[in-house]
Amino acid sequence: MFPDILDDYHNFQLQQFHLTKLLIDPPKKDGRYQAAHFFLSLAQELGIHVHSLTVALNELHKIWHKYWRIGTKLGNDGPAIWEDMKAGRFIAVGWSGIGDLSEVEQSKKNKDVLAEEMKDIWPDNPSTASNQAGQLLAFCHQIAENDIVLACDGKTVRGIARVMGGYEFHEGSEFPHRHSVEWLSLDEWVLPVWKGLLLSSVREIRHEKHAEILLQVERRLLEGKPIDSDEIKPPTLGKLTGIPAHIQTILERKKQVILYGPPGTGKTYWAMNTARELAARSNFKKGFDSLSLKEQSAINGTDEKPGLVRTCCFHPEYGYENFIEGYSPKEQSGQVSFHLENGIFKQMCLDAAKSENRNKSYYLIIDEINRGDIPRIFGELLMLLEADKRGLSLTLPVSKQAFSVPENVHLIGTMNTADRSIALLDTALRRRFGFVELMPDTSILEDAVIEGIPIRLWLEALNERIRQNIGQDARNLQIGHAYFMPGGKTVSTMREFARILRDDIVPLLEEYCYEDYGLLTHILGVAFIDEKGWRIRQELFDNMDADKLTKALLAPNPDIATSDKSVEAEEDTTDEEIEEADSDTEDESNEE
Repeated sequence: MFPDILDDYHNFQLQQFHLTKLLIDPPKKDGRYQAAHFFLSLAQELGIHVHSLTVALNELHKIWHKYWRIGTKLGNDGPAIWEDMKAGRFIAVGWSGIGDLSEVEQSKKNKDVLAEEMKDIWPDNPSTASNQAGQLLAFCHQIAENDIVLACDGKTVRGIARVMGGYEFHEGSEFPHRHSVEWLSLDEWVLPVWKGLLLSSVREIRHEKHAEILLQVERRLLEGKPIDSDEIKPPTLGKLTGIPAHIQTILERKKQVILYGPPGTGKTYWAMNTARELAARSNFKKGFDSLSLKEQSAINGTDEKPGLVRTCCFHPEYGYENFIEGYSPKEQSGQVSFHLENGIFKQMCLDAAKSENRNKSYYLIIDEINRGDIPRIFGELLMLLEADKRGLSLTLPVSKQAFSVPENVHLIGTMNTADRSIALLDTALRRRFGFVELMPDTSILEDAVIEGIPIRLWLEALNERIRQNIGQDARNLQIGHAYFMPGGKTVSTMREFARILRDDIVPLLEEYCYEDYGLLTHILGVAFIDEKGWRIRQELFDNMDADKLTKALLAPNPDIATSDKSVEAEEDTTDEEIEEADSDTEDESNEE
């Protein structure tokens, strides 16, 4: 018979730790002898000395460690970082306004100082500053190597990891405070208890309150399947498709492209979206939508620092001094003097040339490029823009400085063909740019129906009448689909549709017809135009009589209201409304 003495586990937390590892629910009440009988009983059952048991457990469980819960996004609706954490093998927290805390020791004094700093940065949350300061310091200095961390989105555990390294600070990230980890499990599960855990981004999970969680963790680690290495590979970026892919191909070949077409065809939209996506991929190896706010601001720029994507707009007064360089007047001590200043394109070229990462591409979007005096604005730059002349240096006539256009600088211009045909562009410019034509794409509007008007079919019919009646260059004077997509979504109410017609479409058609109200009648119909009175019937909009406006809109092509596609779309819309109503009713009953 072996003596019933537990020699080396006098620490109650250590006793709890080993019992949890053995999947035994430890006692919650603190006390040196509260858990001793578990070890004594186990030694007796195994027929070994209790000291031999504790030696074996020390070898089996090696290093004592803590357990932590870490959030995976900023607030309830903030950006998530779980995929980056998983692929990058790290855990991280936000508080990006707080710098490197490597040299800041954890103490009451430092916590108070950090809390005051947080109040200054986030004045809307003064009451929680002390709590957040404590969480951040705990993350930096209490989480230690070999600790077990649960990466959670609310109650859902995304993964379990072992901490592999000390605190690191990553400047420029929205989640800059980090520890490297080894992922042990990527199975998703819901915490069995969570009271007191969900209000904190960083929280130690203790045996006294959350033993059920710790037992579940150890059981999952013991019984879980090995992690497939493909599970933690960073997601591969798919190839761009459609318009962005076309723009990318031209930029790779010629370095600059112009998007041209009638008004409302999404030229500026595609220029901005494609430039941002390409900049995100070249600089961060991620899609733009996957970037943190800080990374997105590196692309979009801030008031203090321009980004990788910059914009300007040409107009008749825009000149070489705005684009390349020129002297600008400045007042100093009551005296006016002239100073040489860099234009937007020259400055971007200088920034790109200084960049250590030559894969960091810069993009300048020139809106309304055809409205500027191209030879005057570009000057000698027309030679340097050519793909095979990139890096070639020449002396600027104003500053007498050597200047070249780096390989990693790209230009994307937009051009409204209702203002000027592409054929009228400067010949030298046309040779150096690739071109992407954007025409009205009514398929984007899908099958939206408003008060019996199928928007897609109605716009197609309107553009057909424009092509038939306006004559030469009518193809470039069509109405684009983007007019009917405020905020990126197809217009859905008659009031909104009427406002677009009154404020955008009708004035544009008046301009096309040069006050020829007979021609305007052929396009919009007699219900819209008082041909004898040379006026638009504004009362259709002012009184907002939906029935009269619908009849006026359908009068030139009444058949579109009874087409198979229109009827089908209207039935689909009705079905969706019924489903939504049923869903709302179910939600309300569930809430009750």
